[in-house]
Amino acid sequence: MSKTLFNAIGLVLLLNSSALNGQHSHGILTPGVTFPQDDSVLTNAPKMVTMSFRVDVRLLKLALYTADDEWINIGFTYDPNRMNHNFVLPIPFELPPSDYYVARWSVTDDVRGLVNGEFKFAYGPGAIPPSETIESQISDRIEVLPSTGAYRLDSLQ
Repeated sequence: MSKTLFNAIGLVLLLNSSALNGQHSHGILTPGVTFPQDDSVLTNAPKMVTMSFRVDVRLLKLALYTADDEWINIGFTYDPNRMNHNFVLPIPFELPPSDYYVARWSVTDDVRGLVNGEFKFAYGPGAIPPSETIESQISDRIEVLPSTGAYRLDSLQ
């Protein structure tokens, strides 16, 4: 009986360590540093987007969007042969007006799988952190719906 108990404990420890490794592996694939920083407000428009990772990764996507989710072509092209831990993409033009901007990225290290993420920033006079802009757009209205089935009775008569 003690051998069965020992095997059960070993299996539980193995499963727990696998789960922990899975959680930590995705953390490795998130950027340690970005420029602009997430939720930052800059005085001037950034001249580049920078991302630094803890390990070498393959950058699959780096796209910039306005607050209205309009894509801004910043010239990113996927290079399947490039694995690195630092990526810098210049922005050699003026960004279109927006309350804030969203940089969305996807990476893999060919071991831990695909990880997606994003960071937001704003710039210019009167700019506020993107999180505050987003929070101010959330409505506090309460939607009043008819009791379940009430709309069906009206449409059937």
